[in-house]
Amino acid sequence: MAYNYVIDCIPIYKAAIEGDWETAKHIFEEEKIDLNSYITYYWETTLQIAVGTNSSHHFVEQLVEWIMEVGGPELLRTNNWYGNNALHYAAKVGNTKAARLLVEKDPEITQIPNPSGHTALKLAPWYGRGETLCYLLEVTKDVVGESGTSPFQGKHGADLLTLTITAGFYDAALYLVKQYPDLVTEKNYISSQTGLQTLAAKPNAFRSGYMLGFWQRIIYSWIPVSRKKALESPIPGPSQVITSQNQNKANYNLNVPVWSVLRYLVPHIQQMYDDKVRHIQAEELVKQMCSIVINKVDHAIAWDVLGEALSTAVSYGIHELIEQCIYHYPGLVWYNVGGFYLFLAAIKQRQEKVYNLVYQMTGHKVYAATENIDGENALHFAGKLAPQHRLNTVTGAALQMQRELQWFKEVEKFVEPSYKEALNKENNTPRMVFTIEHKDLLKEAQQWMKDTSSSATVVAALLVTMAFAAIFTAPGGNKDDGKPLFLNESVFLLFAVSDAIALFSSSTSVLVFLSVLNSRFAEEDFLYALPKRLTIGLISLFISLASTMIAFSATLALVLRDKIAWIAAPVTLLAAFPVTLFLLLQYPLLVEMVRSTYGRGIFYKQNRLLLH
Repeated sequence: MAYNYVIDCIPIYKAAIEGDWETAKHIFEEEKIDLNSYITYYWETTLQIAVGTNSSHHFVEQLVEWIMEVGGPELLRTNNWYGNNALHYAAKVGNTKAARLLVEKDPEITQIPNPSGHTALKLAPWYGRGETLCYLLEVTKDVVGESGTSPFQGKHGADLLTLTITAGFYDAALYLVKQYPDLVTEKNYISSQTGLQTLAAKPNAFRSGYMLGFWQRIIYSWIPVSRKKALESPIPGPSQVITSQNQNKANYNLNVPVWSVLRYLVPHIQQMYDDKVRHIQAEELVKQMCSIVINKVDHAIAWDVLGEALSTAVSYGIHELIEQCIYHYPGLVWYNVGGFYLFLAAIKQRQEKVYNLVYQMTGHKVYAATENIDGENALHFAGKLAPQHRLNTVTGAALQMQRELQWFKEVEKFVEPSYKEALNKENNTPRMVFTIEHKDLLKEAQQWMKDTSSSATVVAALLVTMAFAAIFTAPGGNKDDGKPLFLNESVFLLFAVSDAIALFSSSTSVLVFLSVLNSRFAEEDFLYALPKRLTIGLISLFISLASTMIAFSATLALVLRDKIAWIAAPVTLLAAFPVTLFLLLQYPLLVEMVRSTYGRGIFYKQNRLLLH
């Protein structure tokens, strides 16, 4: 019997969206409409609409049962205009309950691809549906389907692996690598990349690319994560914990009561915990894939797969992945990364973690002096301005300028003396290249230093005035002989000492900031002199502020102690507030400046794998 789209199909469509099974059933029965009829312009069935809109599971369940009674599992495979069936819809929207129901009724539906060759299993990670992906991994068989290949083999399998990695489901990717190791060396249809190369383009998957503030880094390091728990497979089955030689490096007790409560109460801590778990999984995934590549015992495959991943990782600075690649195949130091060897590429990209491999592999230092076709050597590359995303790894233009100078000085240490004055095709030496390239950054650094010093000078001068005036207006007044009334009180001694410290430290701060303002602001000054002065000035300013608050608290306690005996405790707490605020706001900058100027620097031996 013919039916009218507007009169009959739209009500069914609305009923499917709302999960109103009684209304839909009534329309089907009264109008004698086929259960598998197309009810939209794109040939979608009622089942596809209900599954795709995450409608009531009761609606889907009743409809599937009715379809099975009328026509059997074949009707569940009905396609829309684009060739997608109901399971494809479930995979796209993450409707795992509907997927389970469909597979229970028709187990073979998991093997059916759409005209583009995509099974429901591949669509789940494509649309970021982790729960549905895990279920479909469990029920999809490693057999040749209608596409002529298995979902776990060839380029289709590589698509599945790379899409799973792109979606951030590293536990599922570990499962795939363990069960189907041949996928590691396969390149996908989508971008002709291997899984390892795809992972190399995801800096957030690793600790090195996880951008955190000062206090966040501290919290992250304290969060306990069980490595064994993190590496458990999401797919049920025997021996599902992925193991490695370094498994016991991070075995922490996950059931620490304090952290369990904090993760529940503070969503940000829960997010950091989840990210830390993913970092462990990603590192293990790299180890597994590198081992599989090497076990192929084929230099061409190792060079191609590991080399392309290394080339991508250099751009993103993922030193964890580079360490593993070099550890498993040391010859990759000769891999051509965009026309440069590994170390030259690290200099150009300002990736110190990669560059530090030089310290473990000293035999390759000489290649940092190699020239390119433009006559530029490693020092010319160090003289060029870093990519913007690498400049922003430190705070403020002054520290950015300092880091650029540190890079130049470091590379300058080991190049041949003749290369320090070598001319490129524009007849510029490396030092001339540095000056030209950093002209704008130098101006920004000068302005940043002046603005910071000017603002701090105003605060320091105000503290000098307060501290100087306070000592001549002693709390409680003076006796006839001019001595302070509370001279013999221990609290008065605290007031006098703290006020003196405030005066001396604030005066020091003013003088130091004035010396910064009167500086010549030459390039070399940003390497050590100016950061040192700014550090001394900020420390002096902090001491002055803390001492001023102590002096004020002591004064208030002396004056009011006879009237309000308990005044000392609340005053002390209130006085600590501005000091704490200053610490929270300025301490990260101060620590960064001290670490950059006086610390071990950005160049040191840090790659554990290559030291053994």
